[in-house]
Amino acid sequence: MIYVYLYFHMSIQLLINALIYASMLMLMAEAHTLTYLTADTFNFTVGPMAAIGAYVGFTWAKILGLQLYLGLPVAFTVCGLVGFLCCVLVVEPLLRRGRGPVLLTLALIGAGILFTGLTKIYADRLMHAYSIWTNTFFLREYDFAVGWVPGVFIVSTILALASVLLLEHLLHGSLFGASLRAMVEDVELAMVQGVNPARVRWVSWTLAGGLAGLAGAYGSIWFKSTLEMGPVLMTGVLASCLLGGVRSLRGAAVGGLLMGVVEITLIVWGNQMVGVWVGEYRQLVPIAVIALSMYFKPQGLIDNKCVPASGARTRGVLP
Repeated sequence: MIYVYLYFHMSIQLLINALIYASMLMLMAEAHTLTYLTADTFNFTVGPMAAIGAYVGFTWAKILGLQLYLGLPVAFTVCGLVGFLCCVLVVEPLLRRGRGPVLLTLALIGAGILFTGLTKIYADRLMHAYSIWTNTFFLREYDFAVGWVPGVFIVSTILALASVLLLEHLLHGSLFGASLRAMVEDVELAMVQGVNPARVRWVSWTLAGGLAGLAGAYGSIWFKSTLEMGPVLMTGVLASCLLGGVRSLRGAAVGGLLMGVVEITLIVWGNQMVGVWVGEYRQLVPIAVIALSMYFKPQGLIDNKCVPASGARTRGVLP
């Protein structure tokens, strides 16, 4: 009976860990897809923005001593502003000069490195100012529980489902979504119909930054956060998007869910059956998914490119 209880407890714990991580990947993959649709380039700043969100949560709870979950909107706002500045200062100037996806991708890789460097500087300043270790941290002691269910599991599940419903509504039930779909189909035609591509990108990148920061903020409650978490998370984000479909928000959500569950499950099983050293090679899982997705199904599991918007819906939108 004891063995049955232990097995059940371990299985439930594995499921909780996998779904919390999957919800993080869902939000970050949706953020990546939003920016990909507007700039047609891979956004390597999503992972570093999540790291910024994690350190916003750390500052809110550990330094300021405030209720952790009240800091989630702050993380969303701060990272949304970072996403907006990245769009205005990096993406827009390059697009105005007619630069292609390759140069945009390189510029965003550089921006991601800059964000990671600034996060390290901020962590170092905190460590010297407050004499507290900031290179790695957990925030589980600030979490709550409902029975045996950790609060972060409840919150992450709600946020993941809410993000899917919100983005679906924005894409198919709002003027912004009509403008975005018109841009995906034909930018020049969308401009003729009254769509301002720059404003659509501003909104998309702001929302994307906020989603990434939100994922990093609540993810730091349950998983160890480090200064290098941005580039590490970026691998999982790309795997999620390629698995689900880089041009589909639904695909991003599905890919993030599958990628999170598969990655955590395989690593835990590997630790149990082979040894704890398997965890050192965790990054091989998303890399393998990227390679297999590009080889066998490059369009993704859900090849659901944004539906073209009608001229009536886009005329005069976001002038």
